[in-house]
Amino acid sequence: MRNAILFIFVSILTATNFTWIQTAIGNDLQVSFDNEVAGITSGMTLLPHATGNLDQPDTETGKSWGSHSVHVSSIALAESRGKLHTDPYASAGFISNNMVPVGKVLKFFDNKLAGTGPEKLFIDIGMQQGLEIGDKFTVYSKERTIYHPVFSSNKRDLLKYERPRSGFPHNELLSSTGKPLGSQIMIHGVLEVTEVGDTVSYANVLMAYDEINLGAFLTPYQEVTEPISANSGSSFMEGYIVATKLDKIGVGITDIVYIDKGWEDGVHAGDVFEVYTIPEIEKKTWYQVGSIGLEKTALLPDVLGELKIVKTEKKTATAVIVQNNYDMHVGNRIRSKR
Repeated sequence: MRNAILFIFVSILTATNFTWIQTAIGNDLQVSFDNEVAGITSGMTLLPHATGNLDQPDTETGKSWGSHSVHVSSIALAESRGKLHTDPYASAGFISNNMVPVGKVLKFFDNKLAGTGPEKLFIDIGMQQGLEIGDKFTVYSKERTIYHPVFSSNKRDLLKYERPRSGFPHNELLSSTGKPLGSQIMIHGVLEVTEVGDTVSYANVLMAYDEINLGAFLTPYQEVTEPISANSGSSFMEGYIVATKLDKIGVGITDIVYIDKGWEDGVHAGDVFEVYTIPEIEKKTWYQVGSIGLEKTALLPDVLGELKIVKTEKKTATAVIVQNNYDMHVGNRIRSKR
């Protein structure tokens, strides 16, 4: 009997202590939440979801992020609002003389210098340029100027360096300056506007092919649809590889290259070209000085591989190597596949 009474008494004490512990833990959590979560006070201003004035000073410099962009075409913006299509060669880049940016990347939300998405950033265009939520922009950069590896920029230059150059400018003896073809345009990604201010807006990174840096240029996104061809034209065409995407010395299958023929010459997406070289036998002469006076005999062409056109500009085109028997280089000749 005594044991039963003792057991009941101990049980009552244990239950009382457990209730006190639960209450203490609950109070501690409540205190913790009160300390960590800030409440909304009367001095705060709440911005609506899809509106708000983003034309505010930079918190780091105190200066306004006012836009200096040119007017954005309303037609180009309307076209940019379409669905983002998958393009396996969207980041292939191209050579162009007429890329004019409509804006640029101003600032990342977390003060980074570059990003690869998905994340938010500021762009320097807004309602003053006709911007709307949903507008999309291609992010790009202008890299080096591409010079023709064979043809000189000076038509009167008689002392043309015989060895093909790499597409970079040279100052070598007897080397003429290659003909400038345009700037190498590198595509870094696609943005979509999520909130529009007067001259500054928010955008999300929809697609990042490479790092997007502060100051990167913007152009309205457009789906590129080119007529697909398989060298259906009857005209035979020849040209040169003038540059590679990553400035590689030797390129092979799946690498991106640029050629010196474009839609003005009749080149279309889908055209296939052979890459070839013509071996030569050299014979020295008694009057030879350097390469002057060196006699050469051309042999039969040696096919190095094939490339397929994926994008065209007016005077240049972008291609992917689809077959390679040997390494290919800037300055190699190309011809329509027979």
